Amino acid sequence: MKRRVLLVCVCALGLLAGLRMDARQQPQAAPATQPPQAAQSEFVPVKDLPAAEQMPAGPLVLGAYGFMWAVVLLYVFLLSRRLRAVQKDIDALKAQTRN
Repeated sequence: MKRRVLLVCVCALGLLAGLRMDARQQPQAAPATQPPQAAQSEFVPVKDLPAAEQMPAGPLVLGAYGFMWAVVLLYVFLLSRRLRAVQKDIDALKAQTRN
């Protein structure tokens, strides 16, 4: 049980550290001093967009990985509880068959 708690704490700290590192590396958006422009009539590559209109992928990817790890850890936890209950039932049946 202590190992599991330690593992969860280490994973959470790693996720938080990754989010903080990514937040530091994000360029700050320039203040919007220009009025909004009309709709464009042609394709504009992402690299040519102003920083305010670009969506950084890092936080989204880290959030997705964090969510998936949380789901996996929850699944393993619930599975271990079920396995423990089944093991108790098996032990009870063994005790009944010996008598």
